[in-house]
Amino acid sequence: MSATATARDALRGRRAPPARGTTVPPGVFRSRCRQRGGPVGALVVALTVLFTPFSVGQSVQAEAPWLTVYDEAGRTKWEVRMDVLVRTDSGWEGERVQVQLYDQGTPHLVLRAPRIRADRYGREWTLFTDEPSPVERGVEPIVGEGEGFSFECREARWSGGLVLVGLAAEGRGVALTAAEARWQIGRAVQLSQAAVEFAGWRLEFESGTYELDRDRLVTGGVTVTGHGMTVAGTALVAWPRAGTLHVTEARVGRAP
Repeated sequence: MSATATARDALRGRRAPPARGTTVPPGVFRSRCRQRGGPVGALVVALTVLFTPFSVGQSVQAEAPWLTVYDEAGRTKWEVRMDVLVRTDSGWEGERVQVQLYDQGTPHLVLRAPRIRADRYGREWTLFTDEPSPVERGVEPIVGEGEGFSFECREARWSGGLVLVGLAAEGRGVALTAAEARWQIGRAVQLSQAAVEFAGWRLEFESGTYELDRDRLVTGGVTVTGHGMTVAGTALVAWPRAGTLHVTEARVGRAP
């Protein structure tokens, strides 16, 4: 059945049979659309056709789609809204994107980005920015907020978990940067090649974990500067909101 015939059946109020070759695992991926300039049924059919295999080079677009992914228990895992959705050979891409992330059905984080790239069913996706042109000084960043933080990053992806690349964040009494952060929603943020500032202290370390539930930072080897001194240690535990820290095997010197 052609995409035109499928859309015609939807507009006449009849339920069209699924397009041949389309397989959407039950309870894993669903799609919804807001009405814009025409019957909702037509947009839903457009999304159905979008996930049907096409020959190389063909694509289908749908305006203002709203895609939802559920976990095994049927609870919302994430919602993706975008202005434009385009099918590709490997899945789909979207523009002007907002992703709402949930944990056990409760919203925790929201991300906004110029673009998204995902596999066919949205199980894995990457948020990215537009490539700058030679005359542009910069590009629109990926921004987000939630769990007490507001942040920017160069790239965000979901592949078994949320990974943020080139992270800069503020909140919970700290300002931090990290080359990479693995965000375990509702639990902890694992930081790599990071720096954290709070209460006049600056902490630099290769790896550490910010425990969201305990509001505590735990690291391995660390260098701490501030208040006229430099402290190096093999491990650190800090409570940023209280402004306190504990350094293991500390070596104290004057700040340069």
